[in-house]
Amino acid sequence: MPDTINNTALVLIDDSNLYYGNIKYGWGLDYRKFYHWIHRSFNVLEIYFFGGVISKNAFFSIHPNKTLENYDKEKKDRKRFFRFLKSVGYKVNSKPVTSLYDNTKGEYKRKCNFDVEITIIAIDRLDRYKELVLCSGDGDFTKLLKYVKGKHKKTIIITHKDRLNRDLQKTANRVIYLEDLRLDIEK
Repeated sequence: MPDTINNTALVLIDDSNLYYGNIKYGWGLDYRKFYHWIHRSFNVLEIYFFGGVISKNAFFSIHPNKTLENYDKEKKDRKRFFRFLKSVGYKVNSKPVTSLYDNTKGEYKRKCNFDVEITIIAIDRLDRYKELVLCSGDGDFTKLLKYVKGKHKKTIIITHKDRLNRDLQKTANRVIYLEDLRLDIEK
């Protein structure tokens, strides 16, 4: 194995986990600043961004009174955002957003889960990195972190404080809170 992987980090960003945290806190992440912060903080192998593009069915189940023009605008804005991310240097993975009806609240919610895709990339590139940097607080990734640590890799979580699953927090070697980075990465 070449010595170049000694401190190399694979960075995987789960958009929905960060997005809902940003909404709650009322501030936006500047993805260009975040990209540069990541590069200053880690010896980066690759940075992957996983995000959804709204499907027509999901859009209208969530917004029944909106128009086709509203849908087209949202979809175009999202695709423009992905082009921006690619121009900065992110590797973007996208798929359609679906909607699920929440019986407890009586409303539709957007759903776009990338757990499998994130896990596959983390395992597929295991021999190419020394640190896995996961931008998500989702407890579903606890087993992935345990597996990666079992392969003698470090695991780092970057997320919002109240979006961090307790088991994931215990499993990670290190946790970085976005709130602590706000001055460096806010829009």
